[in-house]
Amino acid sequence: MKVSMILISALSSIALYNPVSGSPAPIPGVADLAPESVAAPMFWIGTPTPGGPEVRLNGTAQEIVEQIKEINPDWEEAPVPTATTGESPTNVKRYFQNRPTCGLVVGDWAVVPYLRDPVISYLYALGATTCGAYARTCSRVSCHWSAAVELCNDRTTEVQMRCDRIAHAANEITNDCAKPAPVHWVAKGQWFDTTGYNVVVRKSNC
Repeated sequence: MKVSMILISALSSIALYNPVSGSPAPIPGVADLAPESVAAPMFWIGTPTPGGPEVRLNGTAQEIVEQIKEINPDWEEAPVPTATTGESPTNVKRYFQNRPTCGLVVGDWAVVPYLRDPVISYLYALGATTCGAYARTCSRVSCHWSAAVELCNDRTTEVQMRCDRIAHAANEITNDCAKPAPVHWVAKGQWFDTTGYNVVVRKSNC
């Protein structure tokens, strides 16, 4: 199997987001692009085979799970965490500021049942391994039936974080921002980190 590296051109025309309280209106970040303009898949860093070499893969969580299983058919997905087995919610929230903002990021609302499973569940499957976004890109980390989770990086360097932490953030956004719609509940929101990246839940073209 070929593990291809996707070269990402810098979005130099987009300024960094500065979420300092009391500052002027924030300069648009990469998440303010339409979801169709998401520039890159995320990257994943981990060891598909215990004791084997570390590899770097590109794709959505679903695609990365498939790539991992091509390398190691016996690889087991991480279980969905429980209150006692998952990362502490306090620890997760420490990496983000305040609470998610709902309905403000550009794009349409995503269907909540699709967000819960399989979009967020695929991120949980990657567990405490490393997921990331290239500099100044919104990376589509998981998407199914137009429901998407994105990791948007306003930094000039790539960002890396635990995959299940992105899943936790997406779950918190979905919980906070869900609202009833004619057929299903829907959600759209964004949660900012304190150091120049954010997690976005919205409708997108998978």
